[in-house]
Amino acid sequence: MNNEEWSGIQYRFLESADLLEAFEQARIEHLGVSDEWTIAISSRTIFDLEVDDGNLADAQFVTVEVFDVSPDYSASDDSDPVALTDPLIGELAGTTGVDWERC
Repeated sequence: MNNEEWSGIQYRFLESADLLEAFEQARIEHLGVSDEWTIAISSRTIFDLEVDDGNLADAQFVTVEVFDVSPDYSASDDSDPVALTDPLIGELAGTTGVDWERC
């Protein structure tokens, strides 16, 4: 599997979401790079998450890119990055009680 070819996946929260609070509630490790951008680690996979329309504390549109895949994820697993990004977004949305959709 060559994740270098994967592009970011865009998502929309149907209401504004406080992703900083969602990361804390879900106990997902993250490193804030700026008000709009963070690096998150979930299920031993590293994600690049950038808010497209505001900041992490008040987000509606985000782009998530798989930065590095867990060593547990093998070449025989689904090579679609959505298989990795959807669960992350679903968990963040679930902790904030906000519905979401992939754009």
